[in-house]
Amino acid sequence: MKTKFKTLGTLGIVMAIAGASVSCSDDDTTVNPEPDGAISFGVTVPKASRAETTTTTTINSFTVYAFTNDKMYMDGVKVKRSGSKWGYSPVIYWPSSPVNFYAYSPDISNTPSMGPSVDGEIPNYSNSGQVDLLYAVNIGETAKASPVLMNFRHAMSRVDVLLSSSNEALTVKVAHVSLNETNMRGTFSFPKATTSASLPQNVGSWSDLSQPVNILTYYSMEETDFATLTSTPQNLAENNLDVSFMIPQPLEELTETGTGYTGNAIQVDCEIFDSKTGAKIWPNAATPTHQLVAETGCGKLMFPVTTASLKEWKIGHAYVYNIKIDNPDVLHPIDFDVTVDQFSLEATE
Repeated sequence: MKTKFKTLGTLGIVMAIAGASVSCSDDDTTVNPEPDGAISFGVTVPKASRAETTTTTTINSFTVYAFTNDKMYMDGVKVKRSGSKWGYSPVIYWPSSPVNFYAYSPDISNTPSMGPSVDGEIPNYSNSGQVDLLYAVNIGETAKASPVLMNFRHAMSRVDVLLSSSNEALTVKVAHVSLNETNMRGTFSFPKATTSASLPQNVGSWSDLSQPVNILTYYSMEETDFATLTSTPQNLAENNLDVSFMIPQPLEELTETGTGYTGNAIQVDCEIFDSKTGAKIWPNAATPTHQLVAETGCGKLMFPVTTASLKEWKIGHAYVYNIKIDNPDVLHPIDFDVTVDQFSLEATE
């Protein structure tokens, strides 16, 4: 039986497009000088607000496949940056017929399945959460002296969790953070159209999603290393597990069943103490078993990743969940209110 989930603490969500509709001012179109008639490349990647996300200035290599007249023309050619220039070896020259290019970065272990000239996919991509997978497509390119400008787009959704606590009466210590029931395997399909900056509607897609797991974004082995929350929001994943790139996917509403939870959620494993006395006040003897973290002294705080308008993580979008743990409902403090009845007056003889 599903019951309505009651949010613990407060949660805010900020969404930003990190896809190709974002303008680029640091385009890198410098290439190695090539012989006349040689195919050369230039690269752009949308700007992003976080340093860990790949940008035009930080991408270092990509893999390209090309087709002409429905036949393979470039088979997994590695194109690499050397300083501000791009090059590959051996040099490949333009054919007389139009060429379709498909590229991805970085060099992942999956081998793409490339159909002749019109489509391609990366089947059974296994996501670690740490790779900002990029893709680019150029359709119908013909011989020219200028480089083939590959405008890369982000194939993933970026998901960041910020934690804070501004209640001075509480000390919140966090052991783990996870994104629950997140699909970590899927098949990526390249769009059948050019991904130029002027065509933001041309995006790839994901299918055959599977392998739902509770993926850790932050982990601390020892209690002495637990993160203590402050009033300043912290992304605990940074310089820890560095997990933030998720396969775009539909999201299921979080519900509490009475013996556990179902649906997508942010799980924060933590302990809460009285700041003045240092006494641990949660979890405690009244905490239900399904809210306890096995083999630790922590309890689970569960937060939904959906809202009335947010039902999926979209390709090329970034999501920031801002969670404040100030007065979670799980504490249920014992309060007193006092009244005193008046003495009853009894008649005497």
